Amino acid sequence: MTQHTHLLLPVLTYTRTDYTALRAFCLKIPLNVIATRYYSADSPQLTSGLESFLLTMRANLIERAIEHNPILAHSLQHARQGGSITTAALAILVQAADIPAAQPQPEQRLSQWLRPRTVMALRSAHLHTLAELVQWIHRRGPGWWRSLPRIGAKRAAVLVAWLQQHAGTLKFSALHLNAKLISLSCVELHPQYPEQLAPLGHFTVAAHLDGSEGINRNQHFCFIQAKNDLQAIEFYLSKVIDQPHTYRAYRKELERFLLWAIMVAKKPMSSLLVDDCEAYKHFLQSPSPFFIGPKAPRFSTRWKPFTPVPLSAASQKHALVIIRAAFTFFVGVRYLGGNPWLAVNDPSVTREVNLLQIEKALPETLWQKLITQLALPTPNNRQKRTALAAILLLGDSGLRREEAASARRCHLTLTSWSAHVAILRVLGKRNQRRDVPVSLRTITALRTHWQDRGLDFDHDSYQDVPLLAPLQIPGHAAAQQRHGSVLTKIDAGYTADGLYRLLRQQLRLLCNKHAEAFSTDELHHLATITPHAFRHTFGTLAVASGMPIDVAQAVLGHASPGTTGIYVQAKKQRIIAEAAQYFTRHNENDATG
Repeated sequence: MTQHTHLLLPVLTYTRTDYTALRAFCLKIPLNVIATRYYSADSPQLTSGLESFLLTMRANLIERAIEHNPILAHSLQHARQGGSITTAALAILVQAADIPAAQPQPEQRLSQWLRPRTVMALRSAHLHTLAELVQWIHRRGPGWWRSLPRIGAKRAAVLVAWLQQHAGTLKFSALHLNAKLISLSCVELHPQYPEQLAPLGHFTVAAHLDGSEGINRNQHFCFIQAKNDLQAIEFYLSKVIDQPHTYRAYRKELERFLLWAIMVAKKPMSSLLVDDCEAYKHFLQSPSPFFIGPKAPRFSTRWKPFTPVPLSAASQKHALVIIRAAFTFFVGVRYLGGNPWLAVNDPSVTREVNLLQIEKALPETLWQKLITQLALPTPNNRQKRTALAAILLLGDSGLRREEAASARRCHLTLTSWSAHVAILRVLGKRNQRRDVPVSLRTITALRTHWQDRGLDFDHDSYQDVPLLAPLQIPGHAAAQQRHGSVLTKIDAGYTADGLYRLLRQQLRLLCNKHAEAFSTDELHHLATITPHAFRHTFGTLAVASGMPIDVAQAVLGHASPGTTGIYVQAKKQRIIAEAAQYFTRHNENDATG
């Protein structure tokens, strides 16, 4: 069923002729006289029924008059209930015709502007005023409507478009809204507004905080054309733009540090001294509440530098190592005069023997059950088929999500050595290329995904095309720039983060819609894993099935065989756990016997 989008109450658009006809109607002049005197035979007022039109008009005018002056409610009470209208009441209605149309105000109730069914749907989330609705959308971001009954994407678009139309009176002009989402516009950071934070690329800084006159700036010839701290950081990050994992890690830590310098230390980054760096070191242990929030897209106003999960000592040390290296670079190119981080000690970290979270790997039964459920035919669910192809690349070939996102068709070739395996050449960590095996079921899933994209997987003209690409383009600026307003740029595939969001979303949907196919423990496992767990699944299952360590190391791209050997330990742990359960059951049977 097509979703209707008639959510707003009608706007009054009556003519002077209509007001004159209403006056005559209230004076008990016969309808046929009114119709002949004031309207032509083909007037829409007559086509829809003149009496019905005039009664509706009278009710609307009464509501409008009361809206602008609630004191009139008593005077118009009899007329509101359908009775006759006195001369005084009629004068009030005529005067109301000249009242300018009302403008939405933040404190007004939703029922004043929206139809009853829409109001009921919003009230289910305890939303009663326009201000509460705007705040709800701000907090929830692009998918704000998903948890509300009977508010789908089309209705949400109509509501947001209407809010945008009245942004001035509703007082959210600092944000940019469109019919698809609420996105973060460029804001100017200022310590007086600690709650207004934004990621790199979405904020500006006042001149006294931008570092153009920082006390640690090198006064002699600088080797880069950076005029302030933000430009220096952008130049530094551009050096690792071709290394997605490194780029994200560097960007995250440097933007956290820059935001802290401006909003907390109230200094430019290029004016920070050793004691300031020590203060940031302690800040990492307990960030300001303004810096903490649930994980949200970078284009959303809900974005915060830190999540509620405290940073481990290892993460704190990692942050300082990244910042110290950046400062060393800034000194080397003569942007800064010295590196205050050289006098700051790193946090003490207990070295973990097993750094890989291989306990997140799926056991064989759950892995096969997941693939079976995803492979079930589902009409008009292209996202699910995309997720299946991506998960098989991760779990059957042991790829990292960055590697899967960057894989292209020309890197995938069949081999004469086996009819059951294809070979995919991927670019992994440390800029090293390696060959990984690709199963036939992965090829089949990829071919189906390409059909959904309208491409021929086996045609030579599509060789330099990503193996995986989004079928629906998000509305935020970065995605539109990357892919275009429509899916015309077939050479633009998923980003690593985009692939992450797709897989997490499809796993949630699968657990919700097909919960009966999994046990309680399996549902909990699927709800808590990240896409990287599928890489661990390959490592664990491959070693358990007898794949030699050196082969598994080559496929996974580990620098050391010791890292791959962790999967051997995982196999031993499972053997011990299963044996313990067996012995326990055996002993219980002996005791009862």
